[in-house]
Amino acid sequence: MSAQRWIETLSAAGLAPLRDEPLSGHTTFRIGGPADAFVVARDRGQARMALAVAREAGVPVFFLGRGSNILVRDGGVRGLTLALGGDFELIEFLGDNMVRAGAAVPVPQLVVTCAQKGLSGLEPIVGVPGVVGGALVMNAGTREGEIGPLVESVETLSTAGELRTVPRGDLNFGYRRSSLGPELILSAVLRLKPGNKADIMTVVGRNQQRRLQTQPIHTYNVGSTFKNPPGRFAAQLIEQLGLKGHAVAGARVSPRHANFIENFAGAKACDVLALVDLIRERVRAANGVELELEMRVVGE
Repeated sequence: MSAQRWIETLSAAGLAPLRDEPLSGHTTFRIGGPADAFVVARDRGQARMALAVAREAGVPVFFLGRGSNILVRDGGVRGLTLALGGDFELIEFLGDNMVRAGAAVPVPQLVVTCAQKGLSGLEPIVGVPGVVGGALVMNAGTREGEIGPLVESVETLSTAGELRTVPRGDLNFGYRRSSLGPELILSAVLRLKPGNKADIMTVVGRNQQRRLQTQPIHTYNVGSTFKNPPGRFAAQLIEQLGLKGHAVAGARVSPRHANFIENFAGAKACDVLALVDLIRERVRAANGVELELEMRVVGE
C-alpha cells in the first residue's frame, strides 16, 4: 500500500492524520524532523483502527507521549506516529486507595489530583514532565521514589489489536527501565496509601520548589540526559570537567544543572548528539566512566 493510500485510509476512518508533521512541536526539546503521519487516538477504537491501518500497510508505528524524554533525529520518523488523548487523559478513583490513570495523563496532574484526594505515594515524581505511559516505560522517579512499586496492573494494546491487562506479578521495573515492551500502554492502576491531605500537599509543594531551584524547567530540554552511573552522579561528573554552559551550535549543557542539555538557540538533533558525544568522551577520559543515555534517540 502506498504512503498516499494508507494515510488516506486513516483520514477515511476519521483519524485526522497530519502528514509530514514536524515533531519539534510535539517534544519538550522542540527538536525533531517530520513524521510521515501523526495521529492522536482519543479512544480504544481509534487506537485499534490506527494500528490496523498501519499493520495492513506494513508501516512501522512509533508511540509518542508528551515527548519529554525523546530526541527525534532531524530526518524525522517513518510510518505512523501515534499519540493518545481524550479517554486516555482521564483519572478514575476506584476505592481501596487505588486509582486508574490514562496513559496520556500528565504526571504532575496525577500527583496533585491524588494528593487532593488524600492519597500518598506519588509525591517523589511530581517533577517528572512526561505522561503516565512514558513514566511507566522508563520507571520514572527520583532519589526519593519511583512509579514502579505503585503499579498494580497495566492495560496495553498490541500492534495486532489485542487488549490485555498485565498484572503486577508479570511486570518488572528497574532503574529507568521496565519490562513493558513494544505494546501501546493505555492505562495503569496504581495502589496508593491514605494520608493527611495537607501533609501530602506540603510534600508535593516542597518537591516542586526543589525542582524549580535546581532544574532548568523553563528551557527546552528532555530532563536528565544521562543515567547516573553506579555510585556516582552524572551531573557531578560533567560539572567537575567545567562543562556547564558548554555549547555546540544551538545546544548547550545547562548552566543550572549539568545533566540537562538545553535547546537554547534553534538546536538541531545533530547538535545535541555532537554535544552528547563530547561529554561522553571527556567523562570517559577523565574518570573511566561510560555514561549511558537516559533520553531515547529515535528517527533517522
